[in-house]
Amino acid sequence: MAAGGIVAVAVAIFLIMGTGVLTNGNFSRDQPNQNSLKNSPQPINLSIKNVTAKPIGSKAADVQVVFDAYNPNKGTVILEAITYNLFANGIHLASGDIGAKLEGFIASQEGVYPIIGNGTVTLKDTQAIQQANMTADGWSKVINSKANYLVNGTYSYKQTSSLQATGEDKDFKLTFP
Repeated sequence: MAAGGIVAVAVAIFLIMGTGVLTNGNFSRDQPNQNSLKNSPQPINLSIKNVTAKPIGSKAADVQVVFDAYNPNKGTVILEAITYNLFANGIHLASGDIGAKLEGFIASQEGVYPIIGNGTVTLKDTQAIQQANMTADGWSKVINSKANYLVNGTYSYKQTSSLQATGEDKDFKLTFP
């Protein structure tokens, strides 16, 4: 019976003080997973790894854009989506989307990319393009991997812990090579 009384007192103290963690004899209200959320996560470092075009006719091609997304944080960050525009030598070639923004608390995790702390994820997207308003010389540079590319757009990311989430949408403007 005495053991039951001790357990009851311990439970009462726990409930009165709130949840917390006992570390090295000191009681802390901070939960370990929440410590990483005290500061906003650093933005993901997005870069272009490669842009290649594969002809599918004399005036059409599939162009592949390859992104590297580096997480400089200690905790895992979720890269939700990248929305981008691709330009070659000042001419708009294509627009694309990778992933999907999470809507609401309970959402499918399909189409989002977790990036562990200090880790990198490589993401690829392929779009069909037409020669249309490009000169023959400009088209030749795209097909022969000699074009200068500008890729701009927005990416969305979140860092979650327990029931809290922080993150944002971030604009980017990258060149390749």
